[in-house]
Amino acid sequence: MQHYEIFSDLLSKEDVLSEQEIEIISSSFRVDYISKNQFFSEAGQRCKRVGFLNSGILCSYIYNTDGYAVVKHFLEPHQYFTDLESYEKNREARLNIMAVTDSVILSIDKQENNKLQNQIPKWEYVQGLFASRALNNMIQMQNFLHFGSAADKYRHFVENHPNLARHVPLKYIASYLGITQSSLSRLRRENTGK
Repeated sequence: MQHYEIFSDLLSKEDVLSEQEIEIISSSFRVDYISKNQFFSEAGQRCKRVGFLNSGILCSYIYNTDGYAVVKHFLEPHQYFTDLESYEKNREARLNIMAVTDSVILSIDKQENNKLQNQIPKWEYVQGLFASRALNNMIQMQNFLHFGSAADKYRHFVENHPNLARHVPLKYIASYLGITQSSLSRLRRENTGK
């Protein structure tokens, strides 16, 4: 039940839903245990679920024209997520959403979510709040990628996302920062040498 407590607390902080509505919403989600390197959503498939990351780390990525994975975003605990375009428009996903570490996710499928929205109209509003926060978080997290040297980007990443810097494999961090893995290794050595 502890997995639901975090989610229920988040819902109650919105101060929009009654305790009964929060209980109904929380109980509509299922607990998914996703192992490292397992997908929540895979490119080419339809994303049929919305998730709340209870613990662990996820990353979303695409493949570039050369076939290399390009990390677009990391998800840390207590974030609400999905491949929105695939989920909303019932299209094949372009994003891969994968567990970087063993993760616990609360998820709800589209059919159940639609039932909830009909049963509790305020739920759609709360999801809109979650979605706007997720978008804002993603924008804020990526702003630093457009300025400064590779060393500046890495330093900013480590200072602002220490949990990610400690737990995410170098290849994903390098991809996210837009540098090679060997350059990132050199930057890490220089950083720890100081």
